[in-house]
Amino acid sequence: MKIQQLALPTIALGVAAILVFPKESVGFSTIGGSLNLSQRDVRVFNNFSDATANNNVTTDVNWPGQTGAPMSIWKACSEWASELHGGTGAGDPLQTVGSGGADFDITWQGIATGSGGTNDNIHSELQTGTNPSGVLAFTETPISTGWRIFYYDWWTWQDGPGNVTSGIDLQGVACHEYGHALGLGHSAVGGATMAASITGTGTGQRSLATDDMSGVQFVYGVKSAGKPHIASVDNQNPLTIMGSGFSATGNEVWFTNSTTSAPAGDPRIVVTGVASSGGGTSIVVNIPANAGLGDVLVKSSAGATGAFLSNAFPVDPTAAPLCAPPTVYCTAKVNSQLCVPVIGYVGNPTFTGSPFDVTGAEFLNKKFGLLFYGTQPFGAAFQGGHLCVKSPTKRTPPQSSGGSTTGDDCTGFYTVDFNALIQAGTNPNLISGAFVYCQWWSRDPLDFTGFGTSLSDALSFQICP
Repeated sequence: MKIQQLALPTIALGVAAILVFPKESVGFSTIGGSLNLSQRDVRVFNNFSDATANNNVTTDVNWPGQTGAPMSIWKACSEWASELHGGTGAGDPLQTVGSGGADFDITWQGIATGSGGTNDNIHSELQTGTNPSGVLAFTETPISTGWRIFYYDWWTWQDGPGNVTSGIDLQGVACHEYGHALGLGHSAVGGATMAASITGTGTGQRSLATDDMSGVQFVYGVKSAGKPHIASVDNQNPLTIMGSGFSATGNEVWFTNSTTSAPAGDPRIVVTGVASSGGGTSIVVNIPANAGLGDVLVKSSAGATGAFLSNAFPVDPTAAPLCAPPTVYCTAKVNSQLCVPVIGYVGNPTFTGSPFDVTGAEFLNKKFGLLFYGTQPFGAAFQGGHLCVKSPTKRTPPQSSGGSTTGDDCTGFYTVDFNALIQAGTNPNLISGAFVYCQWWSRDPLDFTGFGTSLSDALSFQICP
């Protein structure tokens, strides 16, 4: 089915629009059908002939890897998403992007090599040199099996990203046309994105009106309370995704394809069988070699509708240092209070950026301790426990574990900002790419073994550039 939309600006077609849609007839309409999870991908064949369609050359962290027409169309489609893109909706001077409020989210899949078929989910320009029908753009919509959107080259397309003062705003029209791809017809509400015609250059169509939100929520359902949610990603490899609503096992993690993909087929990069931790709040996944700048989404194993697919969150795998993640190894020594001291960490070991805290918990309160470290692991018997770092080693200055002020208990805690040691440059072994092995040692006067000491397990990590 071919839906011939969007019509001429209201300045040229205002009377006809009023005749077709009287004021008494208001509200969204549907054309039948909806996109299933396998049809949430969006791509652009960037063949736009107007230089103004790719005028924006400024990158944005919320839309990594794209500028010009692809960025404007990415933002246009993401406006229909369940929530603000990347948690903030930043990157567009005229609005915050992502206001659909339905169980619907897209997966941005970058650049295509052609306009594709009617169900390949690609935006592109239709280069005819004429447009006798006066149509700005149109959507071909099998709906359940996909769509294709064309923009007539007869018009002068502009990508913004701010106010468009002449020509036609590509982002505004793309937002309207993608509404058709979602299964929506025209709205009789003036100023709605899905109104049959635009006002001025069309920038107003970038942002959904209440009627548009009602339409997408009618087709896909109001955003479910238990819908998976991504709150942050760390751009490291493996990638840590923090949020809520992830399944304990069997999650899928969707990435943007890093290659210029052929028109046909499903371009998504999907990692299957991914477990979560922290009661469904954290996922750690290796970034596939063919994943690129774009978005990451998580689909839980609980179902196969939009209620089980998370929001889209921007990710830039190219920024991730190729370093081994911190790993806990070796065996801790049980202390005199029958607690098992544990080593941990917060952050990433690097020469720049925020702190990398190596922590120690479950130690005796009010006892001095220190962290010792070296460049090789070990596993020999030592002071009634295990020595997990091979000599020669360095050690940090002693510090008190703090904790409770009365009695002996296991509220003691230590922390060292190891990045401060790395950045100080005083240790020749702490260089980019080096592996470090470290372990906590603490006083324990009532130690069962008679050595008067306590030992944690150990942490290994690689120093990233």
